[in-house]
Amino acid sequence: MIFPLIQVLVTAVILAYAGYWRRRQSNRRAATWPELVAKLRRNSEFGFDEVATRYLFGEGINATTQDIWSRIDGPKGLWAMYTNAGVFIQLADYASEHGDGVPEELIEGLRSDAFQIRMCVMMALAQHAFSKSSVGASVNAHRAAETYSIMLARITAMFQEHCGLLFPNFVEAM
Repeated sequence: MIFPLIQVLVTAVILAYAGYWRRRQSNRRAATWPELVAKLRRNSEFGFDEVATRYLFGEGINATTQDIWSRIDGPKGLWAMYTNAGVFIQLADYASEHGDGVPEELIEGLRSDAFQIRMCVMMALAQHAFSKSSVGASVNAHRAAETYSIMLARITAMFQEHCGLLFPNFVEAM
């Protein structure tokens, strides 16, 4: 008697989630460029602009993992990178639909970067929350920051080359 009830409830939950997911995907596709750019968190909000110019791109400067952790404000900066990685993918998808011949390899590379950023951020946050030592979290934060800067450089170059009209709004948002 209880087994059929459980089956019906599980089926209803799966169908409800499928409807929610489909509605979310259609809203995501219908988003305009200003709406997408408005979702970005500025690099200056979490100290990444200083990290990128001073440590990751600078000649002869070796930043320690602890220094990166403190500059990005720890979990706050990690979460900003996590959310921006998803928005970068949405921006790249928008640019590929509305731009001039954006290579699919570039889009896939950006998706791979976003996945790596999100994995590093999740590992760093888990290590920060469940470990008394922050060394592992700092190492993963450094990896996330490095990948984030690479992704930022790639997406900026993509907008410059393939979507010149969209580029100024993107730079202004960052």
